[in-house]
Amino acid sequence: MNRGIKMHWLEGRSKYGYVTFVVPFDKHEVKADDTICLKDENDNQIPCSATPIAYWPDGTVKWMSCSADIKSDNVYVSVGKSLDTEGNTIQEFEDKFVVNNGVMDFEFPKSGNVLMKTPYADAYLKVLNEARFKDDDGCYCNKVTPFNGVINEVSIERAIGLMTTIKVCGTHVDNNGREYLPYVIRFTIYKNEYAAHITHTFFYDGNPAEDFIKGMAVEFKRKMVGKNYNRRVKITGDYGVMHELIQYINIWHPIYLREQQLHLRQLAGEKMEFDPNDKDITAMLDDTVVWDSYKLTQLTADSYVVKKKTAPKNVCEINAGFGRRSKGLMYVGDEAGGIAVSMLDFWRKYPSSLMARGLSRDEGKLYAWLITPEVNAQDLRHYDTKAHSQSHYEGFNTIGSDPVGISNTNEITFYMFDEIPSDDELMYLSDKGEKKAVLLCDPEYYHSVKAFGEWSLISRDTPLKAWLEDELDKAFEFYKNEIEQRRWYGFWDYGDVMHTYDGARHCWKYDLGGYAWQNTELVPTLWLWYAFIRSGREDIFTVAEAMCRHSANVDIYHMGDLKGMGSRHNVIHWGDSCKEPRIAMAGHHRMLFYLTGGDFNIGDCMDDVKDADFAAIDPLRFFYKKEDMKLPTHARSGPDWTTYVSNWFVQWERYLDEHYHKKMLRGFSDLTKAPLRFVSGSNFEYDPATGELGYIGENSAGGSHLAVCMGAPELGFELAYHTENELLKECMVEYGQFYFKSPEEKKKWAKGLISGEGFSFPYMAAAMVAYAARETHDEKLAYKVWQVLVHSLAGKDKKEGFDLNFVDNYFNNEKLSEMFWISTNFTAQWCLNTIVALELTKDYLKNSKEDYEFEDWVK
Repeated sequence: MNRGIKMHWLEGRSKYGYVTFVVPFDKHEVKADDTICLKDENDNQIPCSATPIAYWPDGTVKWMSCSADIKSDNVYVSVGKSLDTEGNTIQEFEDKFVVNNGVMDFEFPKSGNVLMKTPYADAYLKVLNEARFKDDDGCYCNKVTPFNGVINEVSIERAIGLMTTIKVCGTHVDNNGREYLPYVIRFTIYKNEYAAHITHTFFYDGNPAEDFIKGMAVEFKRKMVGKNYNRRVKITGDYGVMHELIQYINIWHPIYLREQQLHLRQLAGEKMEFDPNDKDITAMLDDTVVWDSYKLTQLTADSYVVKKKTAPKNVCEINAGFGRRSKGLMYVGDEAGGIAVSMLDFWRKYPSSLMARGLSRDEGKLYAWLITPEVNAQDLRHYDTKAHSQSHYEGFNTIGSDPVGISNTNEITFYMFDEIPSDDELMYLSDKGEKKAVLLCDPEYYHSVKAFGEWSLISRDTPLKAWLEDELDKAFEFYKNEIEQRRWYGFWDYGDVMHTYDGARHCWKYDLGGYAWQNTELVPTLWLWYAFIRSGREDIFTVAEAMCRHSANVDIYHMGDLKGMGSRHNVIHWGDSCKEPRIAMAGHHRMLFYLTGGDFNIGDCMDDVKDADFAAIDPLRFFYKKEDMKLPTHARSGPDWTTYVSNWFVQWERYLDEHYHKKMLRGFSDLTKAPLRFVSGSNFEYDPATGELGYIGENSAGGSHLAVCMGAPELGFELAYHTENELLKECMVEYGQFYFKSPEEKKKWAKGLISGEGFSFPYMAAAMVAYAARETHDEKLAYKVWQVLVHSLAGKDKKEGFDLNFVDNYFNNEKLSEMFWISTNFTAQWCLNTIVALELTKDYLKNSKEDYEFEDWVK
């Protein structure tokens, strides 16, 4: 019996409960107005709300986003009648939206500074800005100014029955009216759930020389009810829960003995009641300390502290606990219920904190500090006052470091309780925040509908395939372990990896210009996502997801003159003088967007780059005179134009936007008219208004390999299937047949238009050549693909493969593992090309790597 498309929980993540997931469909299968039938393992139908988030050219559904409350290990999706159920209700008033999810009203005011009102607490935004200046004596001083979030616009972003998402846009304002750090906050409400899922995005618009972010928080204010001895705090640590009473009755007083271990009854959650006329009891309580505030601060990836204090201002804090990596949840409760906040990646994106204040007073405050004020303010200045283009691979010999326009996104879950939650429940909720649930199809299904184009399923049925899979696994394991070994964590850093290793110092070139942070160069994003979708491995998903969330926010400009551009690799993520569209390419993040059912923040980031061709600084401005040009600017066919196509493709498939489709077609038409079609250029003149590419001869600034190493082949393969454009296939085949020719053969093929030199790094073009081999049934060309991939992994004074070396007693590591030759450029491109080529040449693979002869040209 065909039960439909099987979905399963991602192993190693939390599971059960509400989840938004996505199902891909092949062409012509599902219409936009079709409904989704969701069933569990026992064939029971589950209420499900669904909406299309991408389309095939004929308007049929390519990706369908679904939301449901799932309590089984597997579910099955098919097209059919949905189970009728009452969803959330939404009312719009002049001054607010009200969402009722069956258990309570959530109010979203359209103005003011209260972002969300619930019966349990209200939500606000808070920022602390630090200004640094010299006083009259020349001493440096700091002044901290508070800013409060103010609402500019509120809208309903998605309302599909069981799920409602409210989008709130605004900025932070101080008492003098200065606006600072615009924000986009999203509140997602599920049916019958006592929770609000919050996505917090802010954009930096300050002066990095003067504005240092001292703190940033979402604040929840709650009216505290009842006696202090019935108020409590619970905090999740590394392994369990710290449970504290605001007034803890564990004392030597004789009354305590008479009342039979009051503190144990308190800790068990019993509501304590005393006779107010009993003078002895009253005296005892009056003499029992009352705590007013608690804070959990994650100082580094390896250290947190808990502190608490009483209400008076002129008293000290005391240490209450410590640990390594908190799970990042704090609960505060009173006699009427309580609230809790859980922060995703709490320790990974340090410095962060959870703080509760006013717990002994009428109004309590619970803060989720995304940037904690307990440490030095965030400093977004550059690391030097001059550039290092000639020595350290920085872009140009000018300072181009600019954080204005970058963003950072964080996720918070706000929980509400009528009863005191157990420690087990809070650990479960913190695990949900730490390891968000993901519902997925099997790799075989994604492969069958060509989700994301051409890629191979894992197979080890020959010695060659087994060796290749082992090397792919070793490459990923190395980077996964490096994230932990090198502590690549932190508010601005988590998700990125380094560019090039320094074997002499046994560390990465973290301080050497363009050799430091990778910033998506040579698409490690695509390597990781293809590695995931073929394996279904949670650890790969986690690394890929973190990389995308980092690069989609921190490495991209989301506003201002540079909107749509990204910063090339550097010591500081926004530090390089080369602002490139390829770094911000939508294709880096597209897989995360679809696999999570349409992540709103990632969707925004992809929308932000749709017109990057207008923002782009002419990449060839130093090579051509403006007065000699016929079109406004330049674009290399790759990576510039192919990056624009990636951006436009997302607009076309998500919204069926013909404007961007036409720009794709115009540039493609111009390329096909060039003398050598895709081989031509790669330098072209370009008009952003029309998408026209103007042929200006055969010259390739930066090298022809740039046309193939930034995701263009993978984009082309998917577009060929998406559009069924035979001319596109023909041009890609022609390019693939060309790349591995000798320089003399290239020159002859081009009839002398090019020298035949410059098409370097053949392993970067292996997937494109493999495509040509498959489409033309060319076994000899397929053989060359594997000559290149097998033998490019050898050399550099190392063995064949991603083999570890070990260094004893290195600084902070008793046994350091390393690959002294490693670069992320090579790793990402070798792994990506291998994953794709295994699919494209599967009919021509030899039995073992020894069957592929080494020749000098493969290097």
